[in-house]
Amino acid sequence: MPGRPPRVFFALLVSAALVGGRDARPQTPPPAAPGVRAAVEVTVLDLDVVATKDGRFVDDLTKDDFTVKVDGKPAPIDYFTKVAAGQLVGPDLAGASPDLILESYKASTGDRYLARQFVLFFDDEHMLPDDVPRAVEGARDLVTRLAPSDQAAIFCYNRGTTRVLTPFTSSKEALLDGLGRLAKIPPNGLKWQQDFQQYRRDAASARTQGGRASAVRNWSQESYGREKAMLEDVRRALSALAARSGKRIFLYVSSGFEMRPGQSFAQAVPFSGLQQFDYTVVPEFVRTVKEANAAGITMYAVDARGLTMDVDAADSAVISLNPVNRFFTDANRREGMAGFAGETGGQIYENRNSFKGAVDQIAREASSFYSIGVTLSSLPKKDEHRIEVTTRRPGVSVRTRRTFVPKPPAQAVLDRTEMALVTPDVQGEFPVELVIGPAKPAGSGRRVSPFQVRIPVSALTFRDDGGRREAEIDFSFAAAEDNGDRSTPAVQRRRVSIDAAAWDPEKAPFYVFTGEAKSRTGNHRFVATVRDVATNRIGIGSASVRIE
Repeated sequence: MPGRPPRVFFALLVSAALVGGRDARPQTPPPAAPGVRAAVEVTVLDLDVVATKDGRFVDDLTKDDFTVKVDGKPAPIDYFTKVAAGQLVGPDLAGASPDLILESYKASTGDRYLARQFVLFFDDEHMLPDDVPRAVEGARDLVTRLAPSDQAAIFCYNRGTTRVLTPFTSSKEALLDGLGRLAKIPPNGLKWQQDFQQYRRDAASARTQGGRASAVRNWSQESYGREKAMLEDVRRALSALAARSGKRIFLYVSSGFEMRPGQSFAQAVPFSGLQQFDYTVVPEFVRTVKEANAAGITMYAVDARGLTMDVDAADSAVISLNPVNRFFTDANRREGMAGFAGETGGQIYENRNSFKGAVDQIAREASSFYSIGVTLSSLPKKDEHRIEVTTRRPGVSVRTRRTFVPKPPAQAVLDRTEMALVTPDVQGEFPVELVIGPAKPAGSGRRVSPFQVRIPVSALTFRDDGGRREAEIDFSFAAAEDNGDRSTPAVQRRRVSIDAAAWDPEKAPFYVFTGEAKSRTGNHRFVATVRDVATNRIGIGSASVRIE
């Protein structure tokens, strides 16, 4: 079964110490990079609600026109704001949620705007060469509509890993350049189509039910690995987007994927013996949607196949086994894409060769909606809440995310790490210095590199405890390679404990963690993320090195 390239592996941290530094003065936090969330503790369930009638945004609704139900019970609407053309609208903003205000910025005119953050995620594992031009053209149209305050990133998932063609930027030139490079990358869907045709021939030539079942099962196993890996990379891209401030939009471009891999093939082969739920990525899909809903990310899904009246080669193979299977194939392919959109308040666009109308709608809904807030303290403690928003206005339909997943503060460390892995030179609320030492051989083509993470004592919150000064931090360490492969970050809770007699930030301004990182050879960018638990402030350090 083909799989992903092996992940970069890192050893555990091995020691820590209080040390002196080149500069004993208190560290001045650098300004946060544009678009990075400074607040990590969410206090309000903010719902971005799109209200339309006959396809047009309804802009005259009031707080009293909406009803919010959480887990089936009416919930009081504590905050209500209309966002029009990206601007928070109202005679005053006392009714806007504090989290929304924190994520907006104040213009020189005094108006408050909500910047938009886009991820354009191209799933090349499920696309054919003919799909790419129309998908790229639609993305170009979206890029040209971005405002100066907007930022976007372009991800390409191909051959089991995600490459960042353009990190988060407001430069249309950089984004268009990334789309130009995307257009030249052969999508891996063609390879999967060829593999499917071979399994189809194996099933057609098999003389026994067992032979047909074997062909279907082998294809299903391979498809399962592809769908599972793709969903994990989508989830990680959502995590990176969650660390951005403003209105967050995730555009998933694909030809669709099967929630029960191999289901269409099994339906096309008489007496295949494979049941519908033998292979499923529903748990991975649910985890991905939870990641989006926990961060308030709206997902839009674009079917890159265009009009599907013509039968492609892969579907021809299926139809030759079962003439009615085209219906099942289309239904199975769209289920996950429709789920992405439906569960997060977005839309799915399909059966069209031009995406101009889709781009029009995405751009409009990303800047004009209602922000409805419910104070979290009024909700019961649950791992997940079901959300329902309705309006009393006749003929008006509304869309928003269907669930709310409370995100623990420590999750912000993972989000910041994921964002830093795909965004070079990103900064946090305080500086963290990361130094990677010379690598040594570690067998099997691997290398071990010592690392040092220097955290300014002035950035941490200490308390007195039995003659010691103590602070708590959440710590994450990860790396990305040139080919786009990234290690999976994990959070460690660590206690920084300093003897009160040795407490002298003027002479020893840094607390230092040291350890070893085991990796392959090649170009790497290492990232260390530190969260001061008491204040939720996050620092980021990175280092780009070549491991020989």
